[in-house]
Amino acid sequence: MSSPAQTDQQPPMPLRVLMVEDRETDMELIVHELKKQGFSPSWVRVDTEEDFLAHIHGPFDLITADAIMPQFSALRAVTLLQEHQLDIPCIIISGSIGEEEAVALIRAGGSDYFMKDRLARLGQGIHHVLDQRRLREEHRRAQKALVALNEELEQRVAERTAKLEEVNEQLAQELMERKQIELRLRRHEATLERRVAARTKQLERSHTRLQRLVAELTLTEQRERKQLASELHDYLAQLLVVSKLKIAQLCRNPLDKKTERLLQDVSSLLDQALTYCRTLVSRLSPVILFSHGLIAGLHWLTEYFSKQGLRVHVQSQVSAVPLPEDHSVLLFHSVRELLFNVLKHAGTGEATVDTMVRDGRIVQINVVDGGAGFDENALSYEATGYGLFSIRERIEGLGGTLAVHSSPGSGTRIELSVPLPDMVAVSDMSSAVLGTSEVSPSGPRSCRVMIVDDHAMVRQELAKFLTTMKEVTVIGEASDGREGVELAGTLYPDLILMDINMPVLDGIEATRQILAQNPRVKIVGVTINTDTDLHKRLIAAGAVATLTKDALSRDLEPTIFRILAQPSTLSSS
Repeated sequence: MSSPAQTDQQPPMPLRVLMVEDRETDMELIVHELKKQGFSPSWVRVDTEEDFLAHIHGPFDLITADAIMPQFSALRAVTLLQEHQLDIPCIIISGSIGEEEAVALIRAGGSDYFMKDRLARLGQGIHHVLDQRRLREEHRRAQKALVALNEELEQRVAERTAKLEEVNEQLAQELMERKQIELRLRRHEATLERRVAARTKQLERSHTRLQRLVAELTLTEQRERKQLASELHDYLAQLLVVSKLKIAQLCRNPLDKKTERLLQDVSSLLDQALTYCRTLVSRLSPVILFSHGLIAGLHWLTEYFSKQGLRVHVQSQVSAVPLPEDHSVLLFHSVRELLFNVLKHAGTGEATVDTMVRDGRIVQINVVDGGAGFDENALSYEATGYGLFSIRERIEGLGGTLAVHSSPGSGTRIELSVPLPDMVAVSDMSSAVLGTSEVSPSGPRSCRVMIVDDHAMVRQELAKFLTTMKEVTVIGEASDGREGVELAGTLYPDLILMDINMPVLDGIEATRQILAQNPRVKIVGVTINTDTDLHKRLIAAGAVATLTKDALSRDLEPTIFRILAQPSTLSSS
């Protein structure tokens, strides 16, 4: 399972609050809720009309008022605001206000109201009333500017008219009419130019918003794909694995031939279902893109498109690029769409993806094929055909560029260039390795097995399955990689069945840490994923074997006994 996407936290929003509240504890509750919902409040508390009038002209962004107090009330506070013509949003916060009373306060001038025991939407409400106040202020400023502009315009017209009258007194009526026409034409021309300029700016803003919307649409689609793939992997696939293990346990008992054939048929159907489930997960959201980054995701495309009949050669001058996840997702999907274009339109069975970092600040990915090519001048980036319009919008939304080099019969080269964001480069740091501990000299001669898997059903069925094997004892279970490292340092198992995709700490890093702590333990990786690169990574981390979960009922027992047959597998008694 991939780790959740990391997002930058926004700094707290400053907020100056005048609190009409007679209880210190209620004031602290409101301040605590404001801080929790992303504000940095500074406040003054008052509980009488005198104190309220003394502070009402201060630089406050917001007023919160208790509906009913011994010496003051929210209704009186709202009335005083209107009497002093102050446009400060006033939110009523009460512990026992009725709906009719609340509506009356809103009609009297209150901006909103909340119950003290239901402040979850307080932050949203504050943002709303502040936005409303900002809009009112902008409207007032616009009205004042319009009035001033009209006065200035009237003054200028009057002055110009006076000058024209002085000059036109000595001119003929025909000349005077001509100058008036010229004056009107100049005014219309200026108005037309202003309208064209305003329309141009509006179109530029619309284009920028369209780019953002295209990028957001792609990211939203990817988030939904990732969520659906996670549901398939974490629930449906695990249920299928558990079902296969249960069928394997049934097959160990004496059965008549008809029942045995039925169970074999069911097992075959479960194999097909698991294969289809893995295919869906892979198509929806490749795990390797989120767990190992863009370069690993591009290499994964080699295996993916080989099944489609397209040989993809991935070349990279760097092992990783420090891109945010959303940038990596957009680039990955752009490259995949370009490769689909090669598959559909190029008339060739081979393509190359070349990745480089130019000048230390520009990521460039070239997708090249030697196929039929096309006239790039006649392409026009229409939304139909090759779909390059959509890809260009995504890339430009990241501040990058898309360049096409192609001609009929000479193949196609498409260059995607995206600037690296201003972020600290992530250095290659290995996880802290736990201190080496000697294997406990005590323990039985049988193989002591520990199970590390984040799915309780799988752990339970694996434990049942292992108990049917001779000389095998399950001594512990862990639900994630970090717990597995800690438990391995306490129980000293002989063998660990290690899931690869887990939260907190994945199976690959957990394997490294456990073997650093106890090099003699044997680790067997188990996973739903059939991606060969993932299995190779676990073997490189030190595992002695890897198995797919759908093959556990068939391969687990011989694998364990093969490991038992090796020298120095078990701890000495």
